[in-house]
Amino acid sequence: MDLDASAQDDGEARSSSGPATGERISVLVCEHSQVQLRILSQAVIDAGYEVHTARSADEALSLMGLIPIDIFLTGIEVGATSGLEACWALKSNPETETVYTIVVTASGQEKRLEESLDAGADDFIRKPVNMTELRARLRAASRLVRMQKQFRHMAETDALTGAANRRAFMNYLDMQVERAQRQDTPLSVVMIDLDHFKSVNDTYGHAKGDTVLIETVRAVQRGLRERDMLGRLGGEEFAVVLPGASAHAAIDAAERLRRAIEALDIRDDLGERLPVTASLGVTSTEFSGQLETAESLLQVADEALYVAKDTGRNRVICAGEPVEEGLRAVG
Repeated sequence: MDLDASAQDDGEARSSSGPATGERISVLVCEHSQVQLRILSQAVIDAGYEVHTARSADEALSLMGLIPIDIFLTGIEVGATSGLEACWALKSNPETETVYTIVVTASGQEKRLEESLDAGADDFIRKPVNMTELRARLRAASRLVRMQKQFRHMAETDALTGAANRRAFMNYLDMQVERAQRQDTPLSVVMIDLDHFKSVNDTYGHAKGDTVLIETVRAVQRGLRERDMLGRLGGEEFAVVLPGASAHAAIDAAERLRRAIEALDIRDDLGERLPVTASLGVTSTEFSGQLETAESLLQVADEALYVAKDTGRNRVICAGEPVEEGLRAVG
């Protein structure tokens, strides 16, 4: 059965409850023909996916720099940049290499099918597109997307706390530093270190110490935006990257996180409440043009963290902010 339904206006972001599992899978449909774009996007909507649309490959690539896309469904002739070139660009970019790509080709274009696969396309479908076949190929793509997400989550997550591990955090921070420089937007980092954590392990045991770490991560994550990332750098030391956050906003966020940690209600075996606090150091790209790398941001935030430790703990210190007379300043 050929597709003959009509879609909503081009360029809109559209949502639904998603495929059968309820997990959100997003599909970007790219077609130069407005009629074909309407037909394909409506078919994908009817199959239960979140849909975004683009009239050219360049528009599609720009859109994928702004929002997460799981599946890219594209024609070949889609503007100055072809759909095949777009597939190649996606697969050669570490940020988008896992996007599942499906190329729509005309019947009898066997040579283009070969070119599609060589360009990095994961699958293809022939015109006129059959609705049943399209749904089946989207389901197959969705299974692979979910599997990749699961494996990636396992590889990037600290097993105890659920925070990002150091490798995943540094990769994300590197990406956000590059984006902040390209778009000339602020970027802030918060370092978090639990106060007197060794004494918790020594006094109450490592199991209780693990509970403190787990509950700390939960408290911090509740106070973050979707695009922020919390990473466990080692032991009781954590860091948060705040894309787009000014220094002032980062200080406010850090103070909220400090209060959330201080408010944790964790009890020992006798029912007594454990005192849990943290010291936090904040830095921002607003402070210095020298903060050009992930490592430099973390280093300055770490220096601010140690000022917080030196000046009494359970407090937030921002790099470049004046501290009490006689104590070491940062920046």
